Amino acid sequence: MAAPSPVLVWLLFVYAWVAHYMVRMALSPLLPAVMAEFTLSYSAAGLLATAFFYAYLAMHVPAGLLGDRWGRKRVLLVGILVGVAGTLLTGLSGGIAMLFLARLLTGLGQGSLFSNDRVIIASYTPKEKMALGQGVSFSGLGLGTTLGLLLAGILGEVVPWRTVFILFAVPPLVAALLLWRLIPEPPRSARVAGLASIRQMLPRPEIWILGATHLTVVYLQFVLAIWAPLLFAEIGVKELGRSAFYASLQGLPAPFGLLLMGWIADRVHRRGLHRKAVMALALLAAGLSFAGVGLVVEAGGSPALLAALVVLTSFFFWGAEGPLLATLGERVPASLLGTAFGLLNTIGFVGALVGPAATGWVKDLTGSFAWGCYGAALVGGIGAIFALAVRPAFQFRHGPENP
Repeated sequence: MAAPSPVLVWLLFVYAWVAHYMVRMALSPLLPAVMAEFTLSYSAAGLLATAFFYAYLAMHVPAGLLGDRWGRKRVLLVGILVGVAGTLLTGLSGGIAMLFLARLLTGLGQGSLFSNDRVIIASYTPKEKMALGQGVSFSGLGLGTTLGLLLAGILGEVVPWRTVFILFAVPPLVAALLLWRLIPEPPRSARVAGLASIRQMLPRPEIWILGATHLTVVYLQFVLAIWAPLLFAEIGVKELGRSAFYASLQGLPAPFGLLLMGWIADRVHRRGLHRKAVMALALLAAGLSFAGVGLVVEAGGSPALLAALVVLTSFFFWGAEGPLLATLGERVPASLLGTAFGLLNTIGFVGALVGPAATGWVKDLTGSFAWGCYGAALVGGIGAIFALAVRPAFQFRHGPENP
């Protein structure tokens, strides 16, 4: 099979991420129904919402190693099918234990994507367009967030929540078919196999610093993704479809943030500046916007203002992703890319475990989501510091030998 064009690769993975995130986000607008059925507190609901991520982050490094050994495409397709099975079992769950296990299985399957699709994209994308390519191909996460929240909220008003998950199993199946038919296995560079690749990556400071930065991005993303419908409910938007609509707007700015910030990061890089400057500014702006979300929630402000701040927050934290992924991709040998991206997301998705659960706990403790939003704002500021600490720490210009 001839090498596909970079744009085709990007667009196919946009769709694959849309399909994945529809499944991932569907639980958020349906949480009130699930909480009512199983009599869950906000803390317990936060833990249920994070069940997906325990398996998801645990799978990243093994998926990267399996991709190194057996091929990126093969591991990716098997993972998608496992995720489809978990989605169907979510819809068939008759109890809270089965529901938790079904979400674990879904996370296990979807955990194969990031470690392998980032390598496929890097293989078919010109180096001078790497931040743009990584950003564009990642925009499906935002679009999937919008569609998952919006459609699950609308459907949840007319059909049982279990039916929503059964319907949402179809788009990932289509993604698997398209990837199987249209994307060839990327050329295999000299590989570092198994645990040897992990041993080579662990001493590298960049994996830990970028991983910590990614953790703050993911923390912000999933506090907003999981709890946004209930943020609107707290200020008086009680209808499921309407709160889901407002919450779904957070996905719309993702492609614009990824595209614009990726383009800016590539441009400043060509002018001798590190991409990390764009990454840090995006995270600082996301933190300030999240503080604004907290102020509106605490004051019981208008849904329109809250929606505008949600969109702004989302634009900035998604904008940090393109330069982050490009920075890692250019600093790691091709033979270690699968392991590097797997480790990056393993570290990063600790934020998805901590953020929603901590925010739910704060809600139970204080009676308001406002203080959870202020905590997220602090996390954004810490993320900006981590971004600036990427080597050479707190320096902005680079030379030919120091990308």
